[in-house]
Amino acid sequence: MSEIKEYQVVIVGAGPAGLTAAIYTARAGLSTIVFGNPYESQVANLGLIENYTGFAEGVQGLELMEAMENQTRANGAEIVYDNVIEIEKKEKEFIVKTDDNETVKAKTVILAMGARHRKMRIPGEEEFYAKGVSYCAVCDGALYQNKPTAVLGYGDGAAKAALYLSNISTKVYLIVTKKELGAEAIYESRLKTKENIEIHYKTRVTEIAGDEYVTSFTYKKDGEETKVKVEGIFIESGSVPNTLLANQLGVEVNDRGFIVTKMETLETNIPGVFAAGDVCGRIKQIATAVGDGCITATYAQNYIEEL
Repeated sequence: MSEIKEYQVVIVGAGPAGLTAAIYTARAGLSTIVFGNPYESQVANLGLIENYTGFAEGVQGLELMEAMENQTRANGAEIVYDNVIEIEKKEKEFIVKTDDNETVKAKTVILAMGARHRKMRIPGEEEFYAKGVSYCAVCDGALYQNKPTAVLGYGDGAAKAALYLSNISTKVYLIVTKKELGAEAIYESRLKTKENIEIHYKTRVTEIAGDEYVTSFTYKKDGEETKVKVEGIFIESGSVPNTLLANQLGVEVNDRGFIVTKMETLETNIPGVFAAGDVCGRIKQIATAVGDGCITATYAQNYIEEL
């Protein structure tokens, strides 16, 4: 049996929260390992990001994650493209096991697993996934050059997806279940300038249909159903926290499944376990994830010093 490596800090998740935490703990002289793939994070698939401080012209999500990964490694933290499958607390240390049968020990753990796309459970959604149904307009939008598409959802994600697709597709149907889109004002304004975006509020999609690939969807509005021909459907309906590991550990979550932390320290109900970023369900922005990473790193250091 190979020797079990010991670290002072294990970070689960390689998005902005996890990598920021790693930069701070590594710079504090703490041995740090991060498990996760930065290029599988939601940020990597966002396309152009225009509201992250320091980038007046915006920055591509993939470019930002590459820069964060490079900076993390440069400061001495390890990054392993592997998934953690089990965390166990034994007295004052944690045993962390991964998909690749690696086991490490740590004094403290920072959970930064992020969240995944929420599915809308529309008939046909599962059947036509990757056959016309997608959860990332930036990733798959180019497949629908000069073809009609639809965006189902709400908030900034739906607005940005519709705007992105409007430069590629002949027509974009933006279907919003609520009475308002709930996006930033700047995105709402841009939507109004796009002649090929058609917005329907208080509308519910009842079916996604096709043969081998998507050919149409049906929506219900004001009691009437309408069938629309499209080739691509992009779903933007929020996120679900990746809390399986937290549940295994006995970490407290709220009624929506997001991790509950102490306000100041971001420590969970399990001493030595901290949480940062989208997995906590606060404001889901890169800036807040980065801030969380800094906070958890600082208080993880304090925790280790007091052991």
